[in-house]
Amino acid sequence: MAELFPGEASARFVLGQAGFPAGRFPWGAPNAVLFWGSVSGELRAGAVVGGTARLLGAVRELYPGNAVFADGVGAVVSGPGGRLAWNVPGRPVRFVGRERLLERVHGVLSGGGRVALVALDGMGGVGKTSVALEYAHRYADRFDVVWWVPSERVELVDQHLAGLAVPLGLPVGADARVVWSGLGLLGSWLVVFDNVDDPESVRAVRGFVPSAGGRVLVTSRRRSVRALGVPVSVGVLDRTASVELIADRVPGVNRAAAGRLAELMGDLPLGVDATAGYLDETDTPAEEYAALLAEQPGSAVKDVWRSSVDRLRVELPAAVELLELSAWCDPEPIPLDLFTDHPDRLGGTLARVAADRRGWLETVGALVRFSLARRDGDRLIVHRLVGAAVRDAMSAQSVAGVLTTLAGLLRAVLPGEIWGNPAGWPRWEMLLPHVLTVTDRGRDRSVQALDDLCWLADRAATYLQGHGQVAAALRLFERTVADEERVLGVDHPSTLTARNNLAYAYQAVGRVADAIGLDERTVADRERVLGVDHPDTLMSRNNLAYAYRAVGRVVDAIGLFERTVADRERVLGVDHPDTLMSRDNLAGAYRAVGRVVDAIGLFERAVADRERVLGVDHPDTLTTRNNLASAYEAVGRVVDAIGLFESTVADAERVLGVDHPDTLTARNNVAHAYLTVGRVEQAIGLFERTVADAERVLGVDHLHTLMSRDNLASAYRAVGRVADAIGLYERTVADAERVLGVDHPDTLTARNNLAYAYLTVGRVAEAIGLYERTVADRERVLGVDHPSTLTARNNLAYAYLTVGRVEQAIGLFERTVADAERVLGVDHLHTLMSRSNLASAYRAVGRVADANNLHTQVLADLTRVFGVDNTHTRTIGANLAITREQGVCAN
Repeated sequence: MAELFPGEASARFVLGQAGFPAGRFPWGAPNAVLFWGSVSGELRAGAVVGGTARLLGAVRELYPGNAVFADGVGAVVSGPGGRLAWNVPGRPVRFVGRERLLERVHGVLSGGGRVALVALDGMGGVGKTSVALEYAHRYADRFDVVWWVPSERVELVDQHLAGLAVPLGLPVGADARVVWSGLGLLGSWLVVFDNVDDPESVRAVRGFVPSAGGRVLVTSRRRSVRALGVPVSVGVLDRTASVELIADRVPGVNRAAAGRLAELMGDLPLGVDATAGYLDETDTPAEEYAALLAEQPGSAVKDVWRSSVDRLRVELPAAVELLELSAWCDPEPIPLDLFTDHPDRLGGTLARVAADRRGWLETVGALVRFSLARRDGDRLIVHRLVGAAVRDAMSAQSVAGVLTTLAGLLRAVLPGEIWGNPAGWPRWEMLLPHVLTVTDRGRDRSVQALDDLCWLADRAATYLQGHGQVAAALRLFERTVADEERVLGVDHPSTLTARNNLAYAYQAVGRVADAIGLDERTVADRERVLGVDHPDTLMSRNNLAYAYRAVGRVVDAIGLFERTVADRERVLGVDHPDTLMSRDNLAGAYRAVGRVVDAIGLFERAVADRERVLGVDHPDTLTTRNNLASAYEAVGRVVDAIGLFESTVADAERVLGVDHPDTLTARNNVAHAYLTVGRVEQAIGLFERTVADAERVLGVDHLHTLMSRDNLASAYRAVGRVADAIGLYERTVADAERVLGVDHPDTLTARNNLAYAYLTVGRVAEAIGLYERTVADRERVLGVDHPSTLTARNNLAYAYLTVGRVEQAIGLFERTVADAERVLGVDHLHTLMSRSNLASAYRAVGRVADANNLHTQVLADLTRVFGVDNTHTRTIGANLAITREQGVCAN
């Protein structure tokens, strides 16, 4: 239905053909998938008498030859198999003794209430996950969506839930909250949060309350989950069911002996199944095995697994090697190609077996036959209790070897490039739980793998940072630095690299003081350890200069950039890529302090050099051309800017692809240039496309996405769509505060823009309150002299002027002008515009002569610095004409 009737007009047409009253199903969903899903739910609930048959009849009449509609309306409104989405692992092979429990769960989830959540709790190995799996498979046809969310690692809960975005017709990367809201529009759905065992996971799941038509099933070893919904405890099997489970696997078994084995297992399903598997595979008589287990001290369940492992070690040692590797991974399903893609890294018998398809299938099958693992398609699942038992039985030397192997395998299959490589993200998404678990477990157990483990942790932190998980990313970056300092020492080159990356992460989340402190320490340590001319030392110096620029220490930044350019030219050569990068950064710093002529000259040289050395299509060349275009725009050379922006977008799309982050940035910049010259329809269309693409490619919480949304809101505001602008600004502020933190510089920028939007629609009290908060926060976070702080102060002064608080406005304008002249220089564009604003304030209070004099001076300075054709020069000229006219009238 979503494909045949994707828009509101076509949907209204077919609903009208079915005889439904106009407006009975109003289009309120963000896309066709969710709209037709909501219609499906209402029809299933009987909202329209005979509605299902009427809709199906109308569709069949329109498409008489389409066999899709032959099975009923479920096939019309849902996807393949009658569902929009399904990611549930395979059904339990043997499910006995749980019928009454399953009926109770179904009774709650299918009751008359509009909202239902069942919390299954019980000890490990009791079969909670099996109950949830059986329920999902048995009653799948009652739901439009059935989605499985592994929840043991709290930092990945949102990521797993966000995987529903595409099936629901939402943008790729839509966050968990957006997905949850989309689910609320559907008629019937089930989400299973499996293994909510950590207190943080319990708190995370508590935020996902099922909406009307929604059903949630939670499994956990923690009794605290009972507070989430209707509690259902999962106990051990009754003895009859335990014996039946063994007899089903071992026909003709002595039932009395099977009962004794079940008793030894405590009727724990996982243990009973493992016992049956051992008996089946070894032909050991049940009474003999029961006597053996009764004689051995310790856990009978672990003894069963140990017996199976011991037998496999003799008959098929490769299976034990695979089991030991799997036991140190995360309990989530493990892609089997992790082991087969690089068999040379496995060692032992497994290396030979992994390279042989028949031998590999036999090895994996042996683990399944002995109930040591379960196979789900191309993934292997080892129960957490089995994994724990295997880990406990291994020597420290074996553990170190296994973790070394795993770290090497993961590093071999995962791409190291994260930021600009969306094609590599699916692999990271699949293996991230195992990377986090292996790095957690390996830090203190495998010194020889430390290099690989720290690389994995650093890259995982970068992936998390790029996908909105900034708190988890920082913890991982900080832990990596601590591990390398502890094991390798504070002066080891790898430690210094890790510290460099942590500093960048601090800067990205707005902890600029921490970033600068760490950058300064890293520069000093690298100069001492590696030497002042080492390439890594020069890189750290370049990063420190960039951090200085970010906090407004532009003089320090320029000095350090100039020194780095000179040193790189001397050490690496004038054409080395790092030298070219430093030149580009220096040009950006010149532009930031108003040295626009120097900036443009250096950007033009950088473009020419990068085209000559790297080629016209190199990504770095495209970046520098984009920077040059921005500099042209800043000085009013908008025709030059737009031409260069457009060619850069075309080249980026051709070379990098339409979805590459750098392409999205270039598109965003050309949209801004269009807006500057009044090509508003083109600007808004391009901004909207860029936001949609950023949400799909990078995710709704990515920094680029947030800033693109903020730019779109500004475009809406510029063309008078203030309601749209304010809604988008408010969403961006809320998202930035949640993802980046309340003190991040980009959060403060979004708040500043929202305040301006409030001011334009007369919500002056809210605007002034937000401006005052932004000034205070920028002074605290960035410092009183940061350019962004000066901008915020200027905006607050303008707000004061708007509401008639003229003395406060003029005082703040005068302070801002003085600070801008001191910090940025008298010729900086910000300084000149601040003086123009002060002149306008003088004019507003009748100080026409002062206004006239100041506007005249600003116009002369703008003409001298930027030329007569600059946009700002023309604007100030118009203001001066108004001021002079007022002066004539006053005389």
